[in-house]
Amino acid sequence: MHDHAAPQGFLRKYVFSVDHKVIGKQYYGLGLLAVLIGMGLSWLMRIHLVWPNFGIPGLQWLSSSGAPGGVITPEYYLQLMTMHGTLMVFFVLTNVPFAGFGNYFLPIQIGAEDMAFPRFNMMSFWVTFVGFCVLVAAFFVGDGPPLSGWTAYAPLSAIPGTGPGQATGQTLWAVSIAIFCVGQLLGSLNFITTTLDLRTKGMTLMRMPLCTWAWFITSCIGLLAFAVLLPACILLILDRVAGTSFFVPSNLVVSDQLVNHSGGSPLLWQHLFWFFGHPEVYIAILPAAGIVSH
Repeated sequence: MHDHAAPQGFLRKYVFSVDHKVIGKQYYGLGLLAVLIGMGLSWLMRIHLVWPNFGIPGLQWLSSSGAPGGVITPEYYLQLMTMHGTLMVFFVLTNVPFAGFGNYFLPIQIGAEDMAFPRFNMMSFWVTFVGFCVLVAAFFVGDGPPLSGWTAYAPLSAIPGTGPGQATGQTLWAVSIAIFCVGQLLGSLNFITTTLDLRTKGMTLMRMPLCTWAWFITSCIGLLAFAVLLPACILLILDRVAGTSFFVPSNLVVSDQLVNHSGGSPLLWQHLFWFFGHPEVYIAILPAAGIVSH
């Protein structure tokens, strides 16, 4: 049994709720919003591929330099692709099958009243939402969103000034993903604890539905993967704003200028990122497979 009282008022009941079903619906809503934005970006890219010189009405207001007269430049196309990939991979494929469906159905399937840490559960969503807002804010900074792709390969992503969006926009991207990792770590810990400690009497691990097993295994994978991606993003931020050289090699020349960094390795970013990137495939597909099996 949990000690939290029944929520009073609209904000406590539907916004800052600790109820697992409400939080699951909030993840659905965030995923839907990310899908709509990501789908809009993909439409812009497809329109540009079919009609490269077509001026898209109103696009110049979003980025006067990236889309002068509404015509997408090659650099802005890469910026749209980066934001589309980031939104769809992190805030849709990772969030909805795992956090959305998992929050709503996992306690029901194991006979629990709620998640093990309801307030952590609420924090997990709102931390993730803040990460989403920081990412979207990259559209509205002076140089626009980053163009380094959703994998943000260094040294392109580690040095400001390597292209449009590689200053403030790329920093916001790294901050957003770092915040997102914190939210996912909170959620993974909650899922693992709930599954191990709050099963109803008589429900052993071997009696749990496959769907519950899928969320449990995904939580274990996420706990390992996001725990590596989080410090990787912090190191990337330090390279960009604090003058460190974790991912920037010596004697690197950008735009005929010698970069004032030394001793770093772009491969280090790839190793850290893909320690997350390879398990991410299973973080996205295991919950969906569990839902289908149920």
